[in-house]
Amino acid sequence: MTMKQLARMLEASENMTPTQAITFLSRELENFEDKPTLFSVLSLELKTNNIGLSKAQKWMAKIYDVFEDEIVSEYDNYGDLGEAMYWFDNTNKENEYTINTFKTLIELDCGNMLSDSFKLISECLLKMSDIEVKWFIRYWLRTTRNGIKNSTLQKVMAKHYDKKISVVKKHCNFNSISDVVSYYEMNEEPPMNLTHGGFVAPMLAKAIPMNKWPSNKIVDFKYDGNRYQIHKQGDSVIVFNRKGNIVTEQFSDVADIVREYESDNLILDGEIYPIEGERPAPHSKLATRVHSKDKAEAIAKCPVKWVIFDCLLIEGETIMNLPYSERLEKIETLPDQAERSTDNVMAFYNKAINDGFEGIIVKDADAPYESGKRSKYWAKHKPPQIDLDLVILSARYGDGKNSSYFASFDLGAKSENGFVKVTSVGSGLTDANLISLTNTLRKNVENFKNTTYYFLPRVVLEIKADLVTKDKQGNYSLRFPRVHRIREDKFVADINTIKNIEELI
Repeated sequence: MTMKQLARMLEASENMTPTQAITFLSRELENFEDKPTLFSVLSLELKTNNIGLSKAQKWMAKIYDVFEDEIVSEYDNYGDLGEAMYWFDNTNKENEYTINTFKTLIELDCGNMLSDSFKLISECLLKMSDIEVKWFIRYWLRTTRNGIKNSTLQKVMAKHYDKKISVVKKHCNFNSISDVVSYYEMNEEPPMNLTHGGFVAPMLAKAIPMNKWPSNKIVDFKYDGNRYQIHKQGDSVIVFNRKGNIVTEQFSDVADIVREYESDNLILDGEIYPIEGERPAPHSKLATRVHSKDKAEAIAKCPVKWVIFDCLLIEGETIMNLPYSERLEKIETLPDQAERSTDNVMAFYNKAINDGFEGIIVKDADAPYESGKRSKYWAKHKPPQIDLDLVILSARYGDGKNSSYFASFDLGAKSENGFVKVTSVGSGLTDANLISLTNTLRKNVENFKNTTYYFLPRVVLEIKADLVTKDKQGNYSLRFPRVHRIREDKFVADINTIKNIEELI
């Protein structure tokens, strides 16, 4: 399986409709031997490589021995670096690179141009044909622009392996897409049982109009904390954050609570939020738990409460595919349940707001647990205001006491070509927040111009605002934006898109 085969397949499918692409890709699979690696690439199940558009342009200029302005100009002409370099280096060189080499290259850590990664990419890129360069750059930057989503790949798998799409979706609920393909290649069924210590990507809620809420519903409080998944097997308790990182040490008091549960084999989904007395405290207090080196002191300074939303496994039985109502029945004897109701939704919503919480989550009582998906079965409902997750693109140092820290931030939403600036913000952050953000952002500086530092898109902020607007030039802005919290628990892939922004105008 060669890189050239992959590039030609991607080029052919680029402008196809989803239905055409599914038929074409399922047929093209016959030409590829290493299908697990192929699906790993197509689904972007890849390591972080620390490359962004600005840095990639510098690398291209260095590799092709031209001025950076030439590369930037080509990018401006085409709006896509892969397409720009396709025409910049319009040749048909020959090489024997395999798809494994392709995957290795796009996973190299590109944090430093003086590294071996630059040497290897430079050497390989100069031997690639124009079409290979185009698709290498697109997957290198993780901006594929070809419409091949995971839902598309699941349909391709169903068609190619003659499976029902519902079966493929269930298999992908428990395994990565590439692992599912590996099992299909061996003519085996992928495992559908969870195990202690095996993190499961959480199911996510989204904003859904009231007229599309489920008729058979269970409503939870929406707590202003962070999502955590806790595994218990006997006395062994593991606390995972939303990204799948182990944070048991930061929440040893919560681990002690769960360790006392009567059930010996559990995987629970829930939230940890800071409290003052019996009421929720500002979310920013959780930073004490996350960043403090003295864990005992952090526990004393920031008391928290743990609440259970859901259960994925109990007494060794995987129950993700059971209806939500039945999953709750399995854990009804456990303490620390989230507050929930099946009665008057708006009365329950008013109670949530009065008690100091964000709002409610309306859940379909008949729905399964959809791992890693922003699901139509969970609808979040909060007070009427704009609420967005955006990534920091650039920043400037402050004045006076904040002159040593970044204090004004430019934020962007996802677009097909990368990210588009939506707003600038400087309010809502504590001094501790500014110090923490500055320390993190300094490690991700990609460029500097005048007084502005530009960063790799790594840090997510949750923003609240009153209105979204768009001017005649197509520029977006938010009215009265303020930072609600730093979303260290959130991947950049999960932030809001330009399509979401357009829907709010």
